[in-house]
Amino acid sequence: MRLRGRATATAAAAIGGAVAASTAAAWSLRPRIFPQPLPWRPRLEPGPPRRVGVVFNPTKEAAQVGCSTVARELQRVGWPEARYYETASDDPGTGMAHKALEDGCEIVIAAGGDGTVRSVGEALSETDATLGILPLGTGNLLARNLEIPLNDLVGCVDIALHGAARRIDMVGLRVNFEGGRTSEMNYLVMGGAGFDAQIMTDAKEELKSRWGWIAYVEAGMRNLVASRSPIALRVDGGKRIRRRIQSVLIANCGEIQAGIQLAASSRADDGQLEVILLTPRNLLGWGALAFQVLGRHRRGTPVIEHLHGSSVELDFGSSPQPVELDGDLIGTALNLTARIRPGVLNVHTYPERTPPTLRTWLGFNAG
Repeated sequence: MRLRGRATATAAAAIGGAVAASTAAAWSLRPRIFPQPLPWRPRLEPGPPRRVGVVFNPTKEAAQVGCSTVARELQRVGWPEARYYETASDDPGTGMAHKALEDGCEIVIAAGGDGTVRSVGEALSETDATLGILPLGTGNLLARNLEIPLNDLVGCVDIALHGAARRIDMVGLRVNFEGGRTSEMNYLVMGGAGFDAQIMTDAKEELKSRWGWIAYVEAGMRNLVASRSPIALRVDGGKRIRRRIQSVLIANCGEIQAGIQLAASSRADDGQLEVILLTPRNLLGWGALAFQVLGRHRRGTPVIEHLHGSSVELDFGSSPQPVELDGDLIGTALNLTARIRPGVLNVHTYPERTPPTLRTWLGFNAG
């Protein structure tokens, strides 16, 4: 099981009290002891035949099963056979998705975790092609936010091939790293700097190999009493704001595991970023943060702050911070700039035709 990354900006998703803070970043890494309930939804009617490509990790057994499921569905509806593109250790999917576009694929399915989905989505942005998602990772954050089922492979294939195209936003990021390197990249759900990324850095390899996500809890416990770091930020080119933070998150959409909403007001297609500042001073503050997030109390607890805009500049000053995107650690940054890219990616989702009252009864959140 691939555990590097997948702790996507979840420092607020604590289980409770002081322990909650460390469990937070590991929450999205834990095994799914209680699987997500699967609502019943009718199968979708296939449209005209389209050319399909599948980008997958050949080392994952689940991806192989996903490819077979796609092949059976294409045969059932009389569409052309899919083209298959294997990811590589040095390319989690971007190059393969570009190759699929060159081959004329109109639907490109990402069969994998958040890293694969992000890489394929980056290649498909600002094109007419549509992304299909087979969520085979641990976090599966975009799938959660788009109401794509996590435990129904046939249902996922149905949506990936026959769903309604929905235009969603991406976040473009420019990062100046330690050592003078500058990189530009994109992500789909959430990026974070500080506590959550530090846990990923500090997790011991021997613990990860033996105990999996528990390694991140242990790393979190060691970082609970870390001092807050100074940060300067500017939203939409406005007034410079200075804070001392444990973590800062920049969200395109905000649902993580267990239905926890870190960015409760954000949607994947609203053309806005939500900046979340986590500022607890001590263990008591971490406990208050856990209560606020898990209880969805958005007022009255001065340990979390929400800002909104289309762009944000972050400067970490003399305290460079580790940074992660959709759960993948990318390095230690001096400063960064994030900008929303409105409606640049087509994604197949389930059509918005289920009556709202039924959607509420089925447990869907706005996403």
